[in-house]
Amino acid sequence: MHRRRGKTGAARVAMATKIKKTTTMTDTSKVRAVAWDPSGTASLSICPIPSTDDPRRPSSNSAASDEFLLDVFLSHDGTGCNAEETECLLRQLDARDDWIEEQAQARKKKSGTNSSKSAITKLSMDYRAAMCECLMQLQKQQKQQDMSDNNDGSSSDNLELLTLTFAISHLAEIFLLPSLSSSSSNFRGGLTTNNYSRLDGGPSGSLTADTVRYLRLHHSRSHALLDSPEVEELLSSDQPEYYKSSNTSISGPFEYPYWNLVLQLVKGGQLDNAWTVLAHHSACRHAEEAAMTGRPLTPEGEGFATLRAILLSAPLPGGRGDDYCVDDAGLDDFLEEDILEREEKEARLNAGFNNSNDNDDDEENAPPENINELYVDGVPRNGYLLWEDRPRHADRLRKLRYLRDLRKCGQPSDESEYHSPTVLPEVYQPNSAMSIFHTWQDVIKREASFTSGGSSEGFGLGSGHRGGLDALFRRFPPLQQILSVLVGKVPPNIANDPNLTWSETLLMELLYSRPDISPENIAARANAIMSRKGDGRKHALDEIILSIMSGSAGQVVETMFSLCGGSSGAALPATVTSLLCNLLIDAGCISSAEASSSSSVNIQTELLILAAEAILSSFSVQEQSNVGVRAAVRLLLPHAPPKRIEGKVVYEPRISATIAVAISHRLPDSDAEARDLLHLCEEAIRLGSVRIADACESLAFSRASFHRSKGHLHREVYWLLRGMEILSNELPTQFQRKLGFACRRHFDALCENSANDLISMLASTTYDMNEESKLEEEAFVSVLQSARKVLEAVVLDEDMASLLKGHIQANLLKYVVDIALADALGDTTKMASNIVRCLEERCLPGEEYGGVVSTLANPKMYAKLLHISVAILHKEESLFNGTMELTKCAFSVHGMHILMARLTQVLSWEGIITSSSAIPKTPTKERKEYFQAMRLTLCKGLMRAFASAQTNSNTEKDGKGGRVEQSLEDEVELMLSPCI
Repeated sequence: MHRRRGKTGAARVAMATKIKKTTTMTDTSKVRAVAWDPSGTASLSICPIPSTDDPRRPSSNSAASDEFLLDVFLSHDGTGCNAEETECLLRQLDARDDWIEEQAQARKKKSGTNSSKSAITKLSMDYRAAMCECLMQLQKQQKQQDMSDNNDGSSSDNLELLTLTFAISHLAEIFLLPSLSSSSSNFRGGLTTNNYSRLDGGPSGSLTADTVRYLRLHHSRSHALLDSPEVEELLSSDQPEYYKSSNTSISGPFEYPYWNLVLQLVKGGQLDNAWTVLAHHSACRHAEEAAMTGRPLTPEGEGFATLRAILLSAPLPGGRGDDYCVDDAGLDDFLEEDILEREEKEARLNAGFNNSNDNDDDEENAPPENINELYVDGVPRNGYLLWEDRPRHADRLRKLRYLRDLRKCGQPSDESEYHSPTVLPEVYQPNSAMSIFHTWQDVIKREASFTSGGSSEGFGLGSGHRGGLDALFRRFPPLQQILSVLVGKVPPNIANDPNLTWSETLLMELLYSRPDISPENIAARANAIMSRKGDGRKHALDEIILSIMSGSAGQVVETMFSLCGGSSGAALPATVTSLLCNLLIDAGCISSAEASSSSSVNIQTELLILAAEAILSSFSVQEQSNVGVRAAVRLLLPHAPPKRIEGKVVYEPRISATIAVAISHRLPDSDAEARDLLHLCEEAIRLGSVRIADACESLAFSRASFHRSKGHLHREVYWLLRGMEILSNELPTQFQRKLGFACRRHFDALCENSANDLISMLASTTYDMNEESKLEEEAFVSVLQSARKVLEAVVLDEDMASLLKGHIQANLLKYVVDIALADALGDTTKMASNIVRCLEERCLPGEEYGGVVSTLANPKMYAKLLHISVAILHKEESLFNGTMELTKCAFSVHGMHILMARLTQVLSWEGIITSSSAIPKTPTKERKEYFQAMRLTLCKGLMRAFASAQTNSNTEKDGKGGRVEQSLEDEVELMLSPCI
């Protein structure tokens, strides 16, 4: 429980406690009010009764004496959600919504199943891309906090949880989801199965590249080794190979950190970076200086040239770490493809240049080397792409990156001049990849096994020059042991290094010994390597990794929920857990029956609701409930509408209930927010979610109430009509409720009260017999304008105007406004016609009325309408000159019949005429005289109506604008017939 201090009780909530655990803490005898905080959606506000002995109450002489204390309970645990996590969460929801839209379009086009399966993998990559961006921003903030010594430790814990979440989702994507190449071709040779996971029947080596990238990114120590201050100091020294530090972080089996650094990079397959380190070797720099002066290469210079060619040609699965291969997260190709294609298209239109060049004029970038220059005969520079699912597609993106770098250096990029060293296959071919790999390893064995036979021209290998590395091995023995790793032979001192981790051992095996390993054997090899490390006991996280590598989708969900913060109340981890569970179910990795089979609990539904609750409470804690409600509704909506399966409606009512509660507890800050929430729920309502429709009606009613408090009649009517429209038009026919509930009742009352106020004002202002009681003309004009605003809002609403044609209160308001306008114009005939329409009885249309006979006007309006009618007749009587042939009457005989019938009812209510069953009522003398005079005036008016009917055609417009012929005899017979 928390206490908020403030004039509005809108202070930040500092902690969260389950409401079930705290309700007993409050003394109910001192509770003044309990209500959901409309600004918090997950906050229950409890306002205690002020007490003079309450120590929390501010003193009277303090500046905050007008403040009060508010106890607040949170319905769910929430830990907040910073800006970076919020952006990640919303990006993931955007990706999920786009995927749903694409699948709906694919179903309409009847696209193949393979395309939808690969789309699931793309959705997973979108999720990971959002998390990757979030992690990069959080890591940047963490570094800044570490430098400023302003770190409380909570941010680092959060960062560790998100990093683990990112790793688990990456591993699940590799071993559980289908390949992207499944959308264009089936690399299993035509084999079709229901499960599209690459673990099931995938060719040997098809998972090696992705597994290598996963191990590099999440487990390898060499991933960001070159960015450390110690490595920068080492490489900047004159002889880095002899650099030593008393507190080095570069561990390994060798004496000097330099060689341990090279070994770390080689173990991770970062051969491009390994050559960067070797190029700083003093002997390599001297050989390069000698070559630049034109002197012949020394044996050591030849050895470094040979080593460079070997390292920069390595066809390793997962790439060798250069700027053009697939990144370790596996996301750059996916995210940059459209950008690269667009830039290349612009360049072709501008003769090889881009119009938008972000480079500074004062800085010239060195042109990149030719990425297709052949260093080793039979081993193309892009050979590592043969291990990818789509080698040709990856090679095109590699080419586009190279052409972009050329343009950045001011050089024109001509795609026609780009010559690929080899045409790569469309999909992964294990034989092609292994052939190039064996050729590369054979060259290493040949160059490392024989002495040099002469100088080497250029960097070409495999042309008869053998033993090029012998001079380097003799002078630098650690280099020979390191290069032996490249041919799959790990020396004992490296293999037995106590600092060697299982991930590094597995990396070396996948990179250099078994790149063609079968996908199902990767978990077995990882298990064997883990068992050999240390005391043979595996950590809990190691067991989780092995389980996921073996294809356990349930382990993914369990890990995300228990270890990655899915149950912590944090918005982002809970949402990621739920989205990943939904993704695995959609991919077929977890069956719907399996998800709902354990103890009759639907895991998918439970995770969705927990995620929604975490979102609502987390954003409520930081007073951003508008974002929280929208995000929670977006998360749940795809699972809320009823689904028809084999003719039966199947849906989870708890999802709809959670959405309805979230919307009902939210008081929108603006019309835009309310309109956005209604727009989100349109599809669910259209499919028949009645509970969500009820919540949306309450949302519309809350906006109408707000505008009523501000005096905005037009906006109030607009939102009342929106609430009525939701239940009247948007629901399916079998669920529709004629004009709704709360909004309809208030709309009816608004129309009726507006009409009553206008008639009352008209009767007292214009037709009151007592001049002293007349109200100001301005007041009447104000009431008339208000009534017209209400009526205009109804008429201008195209969606509801047609539905309200038979609506009693709306029609009453229309006729009353017409009466007031006709009075202003002096048109007594039109006034009389509209008064009769308000007072005549009719059978109400629609099944909801059940054939009820009633009048448009409320009975409390009868006397006022009769008063106006008598005033009109009294004025006509004053102008009557006694000649019946020239007399005029605004009312027809039928109209007079209606007036006299309503007068009879009023006289009965007033007690002037009574029946045996009526309750006795004694009217005053003044009331008796008033109604006797009214009755006399109506009788005289009836006389003139008869006379007028003799000289004028007995026609009257009906309510639809037509004309109905009616004889005088019929009107008299109708008037004299018994009353209902």
